[in-house]
Amino acid sequence: MAYVSTMKTGPLKKGTGLGIDRLQALQAFNARLVCMTVNESSYDEVVTGVWKVLGCDACALFLLDEGAKELVMVGSVGYPDVSADLRISLDDVGSIHAQSLNEEYLIHVEDLNGGGGAKILSPRFADNLVMPIISNSGPVGVFDFASFDAGTFDPQEIGMCSMLVDQMSYSLENIRLVGELSQSRDAVIRGMALLAEIRDPHIGGHLNRICEHANLLSERLAGRPGYQEVTHEFMQTISRAAALHDVGKVGIPDSILMKPGKLSEAEFEVMKTHTLVGSDLLEGLRHSFGDFPMIAMGVDVAMGHHEWWDGSGYPRGAKGRKIPLAARILAICDVYDALTSIRVYKEAWTHADTEKTIRGAAGSQFDPDLVDIFFEDLEELFKVRENFPD
Repeated sequence: MAYVSTMKTGPLKKGTGLGIDRLQALQAFNARLVCMTVNESSYDEVVTGVWKVLGCDACALFLLDEGAKELVMVGSVGYPDVSADLRISLDDVGSIHAQSLNEEYLIHVEDLNGGGGAKILSPRFADNLVMPIISNSGPVGVFDFASFDAGTFDPQEIGMCSMLVDQMSYSLENIRLVGELSQSRDAVIRGMALLAEIRDPHIGGHLNRICEHANLLSERLAGRPGYQEVTHEFMQTISRAAALHDVGKVGIPDSILMKPGKLSEAEFEVMKTHTLVGSDLLEGLRHSFGDFPMIAMGVDVAMGHHEWWDGSGYPRGAKGRKIPLAARILAICDVYDALTSIRVYKEAWTHADTEKTIRGAAGSQFDPDLVDIFFEDLEELFKVRENFPD
């Protein structure tokens, strides 16, 4: 089955050829591709750039998930009725997107009102063009262009679309490679965190729970007055950097770290040094390999998660909002999980006793606003424990 149309010359709906406005938009798009910072919003930037150059009614970018044998939508404009995490099976014989990738050829249905059984993203459109994105290793995805009017994508317009897809293929490959590097870096750093915790036989899902609790609390802060720093990037970063809060425990002797009873005053002084050991270790990585957000926030949480709201914590006696927000979040999440978990020196506490203790320390040990927000949805807290048991 194929839906490749016979291309004909006709009037353009959005403009003619390479007019001055389109040239300027194309120049801006090319510059953005070269200078783009690779992060979670990169794909949306690529799609928006293409949309601005073409002026089409909608467009979308799909990347290949080889393991699942699916196309995954990673960015779109003009498709409000389409799920943001849409997946299309490569075995879907009716999908023009799957067909375009499988055959490595453009698929153009220029008059969807005429029927034909083509499976498209939305019935609101009359003209749909799908092009494969080819890298050095083969097809990596497809790009979708759509118009409300039939016959919009004539040969000249298709040539422009093809040129844009060719230009973006290198940038998309760069985004993919940087993403893989970032995942590898995160895995190595998380391995450091696990190494610091591995001597505790009951540690189990502790790191996963800490990360999930920190993410949930940061999500509740987003958009609230006084928490402008809680952006999407902040939430993504703290969900990973939270695992680094106790990385400095790798430098604490077993005789102290695993002691079943109460620590002596001298032993506790040694234990407190894990905040400095951890922050120094991460600062070293930061200096050697660059200021990655995960490492930068890791420094904050390693150094500051034992600081107290009233200034009586350690290692520096920071007070109030002088303590980084990420560290204030971790302080609550760490104590909550520690109290509700089995440790070598205690049994697990009930949620009720734990909440009472933490609320009792609000304003002294913990940021009182964060305490209230943390306990807003108990069902979410309980789900974290269920999802990541010891």
